[in-house]
Amino acid sequence: MSRYRVLIAEDEATYAKTVARYLEERGHEVKVCPSSRAAERAIKEAEWDVLLLDLNLPDARGIDLLARVRQDHAGVQTIIVTGFAAVESAIETMRLGAFDYLTKPPNFAELAVRVERAGDKALLERDNLRLRFQMSRALHADEGLLTRSAALRDVITTLERVAAATTPVLIEGESGVGKELLAQHLHRVSPRAGRAFVDLNCGAVAAALLESELFGHEKGAFTGAAGEKPGLVEVADGGTLFLDEVGEMSPELQTKLLRVLDTGTFYRVGATRKRRVDFRLVAATNRDLKQEMERGRFRKDLYYRIRGVRVVAPPLRARPEDIPFLAEAFAERLPAPKRLSRGALAALQAHDWPGNVRELRFAVERAGLLSSGDVIDARDLPPEILERGGAETAPQVQAPDAARDTPVASQVRAALERARWRRAEAAKLLGVSPRTLHRWMRKLGL
Repeated sequence: MSRYRVLIAEDEATYAKTVARYLEERGHEVKVCPSSRAAERAIKEAEWDVLLLDLNLPDARGIDLLARVRQDHAGVQTIIVTGFAAVESAIETMRLGAFDYLTKPPNFAELAVRVERAGDKALLERDNLRLRFQMSRALHADEGLLTRSAALRDVITTLERVAAATTPVLIEGESGVGKELLAQHLHRVSPRAGRAFVDLNCGAVAAALLESELFGHEKGAFTGAAGEKPGLVEVADGGTLFLDEVGEMSPELQTKLLRVLDTGTFYRVGATRKRRVDFRLVAATNRDLKQEMERGRFRKDLYYRIRGVRVVAPPLRARPEDIPFLAEAFAERLPAPKRLSRGALAALQAHDWPGNVRELRFAVERAGLLSSGDVIDARDLPPEILERGGAETAPQVQAPDAARDTPVASQVRAALERARWRRAEAAKLLGVSPRTLHRWMRKLGL
């Protein structure tokens, strides 16, 4: 028989002591809480395997405590024990995630068996979660979370520690640092991994359409609403909702988001029926939300609601050890895997990467397309990287005659030849506008 930690939420003192003594004799560690508030505090302060919960506590309904436990401490297995044998209550508690349901007075031998089964399940779920953590670390390369940076590893570790909870998470950082990858990783190692991960960039959707995108709409709710449509909060039910650039939301929509976070309920646009959802919110921003609050652009109450756990993803320039590591990984993942020359790596490390990891990935991918062999050289890199790379790698493009044999000239010429001198196509290969390409061609004498 395994030994488990059992919490009893029961206001009948004599009965609670009798049950506690019986379970302690069987080797379990037991604590009795006479109220919902005391039980919730105990669950926050320590890790418990099994909760024996009375549905009729003096300060709250046991069913409300069950809902909060399943939301914030999903690993705790709850057995409902009540003197009111109502089928409706049994159905409701099982729907909310109770492990089992017993009526008072229970057969103690049967109660012990069910406690041990619940404890076995709690232990199994905890082991599964730990295994997912280990697998996730092993699979970082496939997930895009490659890093040798202690700062970024600390961020990942923090996310893994809070994965089992449902507390909202706020990921701050510059564009391109991988905030969505971090959110996906958090979802993947959480108990919600088997459900949907739904992402929305709030800055990429017109303000007039964002409410419908999030909350859905009923048929005829507005012009063009030919049928009903579920919103992303519904699609994310049971899973994770990732809102990128959350600072782009209008104040009106911020209010509605706060309401669904506080109550777990919402209305579709044009609806009169309230709907209930359960999702974990992960928000991301490249703005300073505190400054946005001071300017009246972001609600204070929403800010403190979504920053239950706050992490800051460091920019690529703050973790230079990751530049060659990531660049080589991106080169290996090309359709035709390639290596980076020492000159290319030097140029990459000299760049300040304002676009962070996203810019680095695109730079390596473009260079891979333009390089002729199985090695990416400095001349294959985008010109803007070479121009910022320092004296050793930067070409002098002011004198066209002297610039004909520079890495920039070689890359521009290669792109033009590949595009058969069609400037629009060559500009796409180089990742610049046709006007910029035309300016370079004049400076380079091409």
